[in-house]
Amino acid sequence: MPSDRSSARPAEGPRPARLRRRVIVIGVAAIVVNAAAAAYDQWRSYRSAIDDAGRELANVARILAAEIAGNLRAVDVLLRDTAEWYAGDGRQAAAGAIDAALAGRAGGLPQLLRLSIADRRGRQLYRSGMTGTRGANISDRPYFTAPRDHPGQGPFVSGRFLTQSDGRETIALSRAVRDRDGRFAGVVSAFLDLDRMQQFYRNVNLGSQGSILFLRDDGTILLREPSAPGDAPRAIPVPPAGWIPAEGVARVLSPIDGQTYFASAALVDGFPLVIGIARRESAVLGPWRAEALRAALRTLILSLLVAAAMVALVRQLRRVENGERALRESEQRYALAMEGANEGHFDWNLQGGPSFLSATMKALLGLAPDAPVGDRARTLAGVEVDPEDRARVDAALQDHLQGQTERYEVEYRVRRPGEGDWLWLQVRGRCLRDAAGRPYRLVGSVIDVSERKRAEAEKERLEVRLRKSQKMEAIGTLAGGIAHDFNNILGAIVGYGEMAQKHAEQGSVVRRYIDNVMQAGARAKALVEGILAFSRTGVGERKLVNVQAVIEEAVDLVAASLPSGVRVERRLEAGDAAVIGDATQLYQMAINLCTNALQAMPGGGVLEVLLERANLAEARAFAQGELPPGSYLRLTVRDTGAGIKPEILDRVFDPFFTTRGVGGGTGLGLSLVHGIAADLGGAIDVASAPGRGTTFSIWLPVAGSAPPPAAEPGGELPRGNGEAVMVVDDEHALVDVAEEMLAELGYEPISFTSSTAALEAFAADPGRFDLVLTDEMMPELSGTGLAAEIRRVRPDLPIVIMTGYSDSRLAALARSAGVSEVLRKPLKTLDIALSFARMLQRHRPPPAATA
Repeated sequence: MPSDRSSARPAEGPRPARLRRRVIVIGVAAIVVNAAAAAYDQWRSYRSAIDDAGRELANVARILAAEIAGNLRAVDVLLRDTAEWYAGDGRQAAAGAIDAALAGRAGGLPQLLRLSIADRRGRQLYRSGMTGTRGANISDRPYFTAPRDHPGQGPFVSGRFLTQSDGRETIALSRAVRDRDGRFAGVVSAFLDLDRMQQFYRNVNLGSQGSILFLRDDGTILLREPSAPGDAPRAIPVPPAGWIPAEGVARVLSPIDGQTYFASAALVDGFPLVIGIARRESAVLGPWRAEALRAALRTLILSLLVAAAMVALVRQLRRVENGERALRESEQRYALAMEGANEGHFDWNLQGGPSFLSATMKALLGLAPDAPVGDRARTLAGVEVDPEDRARVDAALQDHLQGQTERYEVEYRVRRPGEGDWLWLQVRGRCLRDAAGRPYRLVGSVIDVSERKRAEAEKERLEVRLRKSQKMEAIGTLAGGIAHDFNNILGAIVGYGEMAQKHAEQGSVVRRYIDNVMQAGARAKALVEGILAFSRTGVGERKLVNVQAVIEEAVDLVAASLPSGVRVERRLEAGDAAVIGDATQLYQMAINLCTNALQAMPGGGVLEVLLERANLAEARAFAQGELPPGSYLRLTVRDTGAGIKPEILDRVFDPFFTTRGVGGGTGLGLSLVHGIAADLGGAIDVASAPGRGTTFSIWLPVAGSAPPPAAEPGGELPRGNGEAVMVVDDEHALVDVAEEMLAELGYEPISFTSSTAALEAFAADPGRFDLVLTDEMMPELSGTGLAAEIRRVRPDLPIVIMTGYSDSRLAALARSAGVSEVLRKPLKTLDIALSFARMLQRHRPPPAATA
């Protein structure tokens, strides 16, 4: 049995095999050389055919371009001379004399149909021939407009067109006529005889498959020989004028007939014209293709003869080789299968004879490639197996050797010498038994399953996190729904309580009762806000917030009412670093962390608050959340209290979970912190040990910088001046309390408990209302839907939405509907007064100027 990788190398073949390979190499070489020589000859012939065609076409193009340039220069000289004559003395002559002079000038150039002069308004006054109507208007013709609009331009060459007088095809060359002061006085035009030019090109013999194209440099065809039925002026894509490839010819696909041509082009010197000479590919390459086909047939016949002789000789040699080759391939197949399986293989002789371990097996066990393989126990004595797995491995082997299991299969960890990581191995095998049933060999394979084990562990970790995230989301949704309904009830309690508090006599029993009601209402409002913040349905404005200013304010509040024996140590070094979020949420998070720490130190201790910048060079997982690399702010709140027991550490962020007794807390503090941190895109880390305190670290992504907020000025509440306010809410109690608040603030409330009824009233008299205060969640038409309908009629009307349950989508929806502000329930008089004052100030027209 092979013992190492060298066994996989094929053995040296016998003499017949070497001779067979030589025959094949010589035969293939003869065929390749013959084919290569024929191909090279045909390639040279191909290049010669293209080069000859290129030279011929290029020469013809240059000759024709020179001929046309000479003729057109003569016409241009005539145009310049005629323009100068007419601008000087010619204009004073009689009309008949001018016509005669033009006829005399045109008579010397047989390629001209006629010569004409038009005045500056485009009237064709004089002609060298008697055709046409004198005074015809040509002001819209390109050969008139181009010289008129481009004073510095040379001779203008028009496209091909039919003359109106005699219906002959022509092209026009024109120049501007200018008087002695340089002003535009008209255009002198020469009309070329295209039939004469066609006859000239017809006499140029390019063969039956050659073509001559006379074009403008923009691709417009002026003349084509041979002409085709329906040939008309049109633009075709052509290569730049004068472009000739290194081979002397370009292969192009004609847009006229769809055929492939070899073409060459030459620029007509001094004019925006191109002469193109083309010959169909079949005419250029036809002779070469016929010869190439004959050469290919000769090469193929010779190659087939060589191949037939080679096959006959090889088959004769193969008969001699087949027997020995079959045995050699069988041995090699087994060795290659073992090497290619990426598995380690073993064959243990359980009776003390020779055993076998493949090279891969030795590598997996950490043995040297040349390590001797003897008795199984002695060979594996140096392999370090994880102590937790050794008993299981031995039990599985014994069960199989005793016949209790059909196969030997087990997974365990080993560590190679000098390496720190454990490697997971999966062993599969079976034993061979003699006639008496005693095992004498154990054979099998080993594979490395470390990656699968790591993937399974990661999958289990992610599933745990997913289940926890789903639980938190479900609880948050339930809490948010309850908070929304409770907010409507609390709105009426707080609203009426606030008004009763204002009217109750200071120091009276009723005032004391109402104060207690308002204190309970404030606690209820704080509880609702905590629930909404946990469920991440708050409506706080998202903007850059200076975190250090918020944390300083929270720590100052905590420090003002510290229990006995507790001191605060702070180190806030974030500067102007800011996050995108709501300052109120950040304040709540800091207060809850500090309050939680103080409650953990009933006997006194140290509360440490740290705020600093931190960078993550790579992605990192925390106790709650994961963060990518980037710049962050780290808020650390540390106490020296009793710490958190390990068995409940994972539950501290669950809503309504608390270790305190009845009345000791709602269990929303840390869940609120978790909700705010997640909403801001951050993460939370926690470290605690019984008797050594707890440390919470909040990581928040830095979004920029922002200065500390300025202090808000105090004063009396701003009041209205009788402005009409539309109040819409499906809760009757909330409508009543809103009416009372608005009336006290000096506004005139007009209330509706149906959003559709409110919309109908607005449609009947849009100018009746100065402000709109509407609830968002209503059965018939939502607040944002009502705002959108109102905005279609009065885009300038201030609209405020009040809601007790929303998310970031409501803010975007409100902006798109034109809502001015979103207020959170339960509303207080201060909220409404400040919001309405801002709205009226923003929409109030500027005062009129006085004399």
